[in-house]
Amino acid sequence: MKRTTRLRQLLNDPKILVAPGVYDGAGARLVQALGFQAGYLSGYQTSASVLGQPDVGYLTMTQMVARVAAMSEVVDLPLIADGDTGYGNPLNVRLAVREYERAGAAAIHVEDQTFPKRCGHMLGRDVIDREEMVQKIRAAVDARRDPDFVIIARTDARTTRGLAEAMERGAAYHEAGADVLFIESPESEEEMRRTCERFRGVVPLLSNQIEGGRTPIAELERRYE
Repeated sequence: MKRTTRLRQLLNDPKILVAPGVYDGAGARLVQALGFQAGYLSGYQTSASVLGQPDVGYLTMTQMVARVAAMSEVVDLPLIADGDTGYGNPLNVRLAVREYERAGAAAIHVEDQTFPKRCGHMLGRDVIDREEMVQKIRAAVDARRDPDFVIIARTDARTTRGLAEAMERGAAYHEAGADVLFIESPESEEEMRRTCERFRGVVPLLSNQIEGGRTPIAELERRYE
């Protein structure tokens, strides 16, 4: 079965899919050996490991595609890959989708930040116009050759424009064809609950969980109370 099809099936399962962040072949092998069903090529981890720099737009599409190809050669896991802002306008997004798909990714996420972009748990981010991002998502959907290749739309609007705006953008991006919504950095369990209630039964949601990030990891907090 194709990795894209397997990822689709995992996303349709009601259970939570945990996809650990990876940035090289050794990490991808470890994730597979530990029994996880998918991996996530992290832009921040890749920027830190390759360049020794924070995730502020230094990485190129070519560098990320090379990482996708290398990991796809050594593991059979579906790989979700960070596609930053799509590296430009809708035409650049089309190219990115084709290149990521050709390299072996099962999914790409594209975000609505202005450039230079930043990690979603850093301050100093802003977002482009909603309609501009809608055009990017439509371009991504149109560009894929494999209909099972997953298009993930990420919005960073929560931090500067509030959760309501982030959810409205998510709804618009889903209407434009996104298969998964990534509402970046909600700042409380209540915000996470409200987001899930808004989109439950409509579209799968992605949550970016990192220690020390803007989104609380509730289980860890309760464990160490």
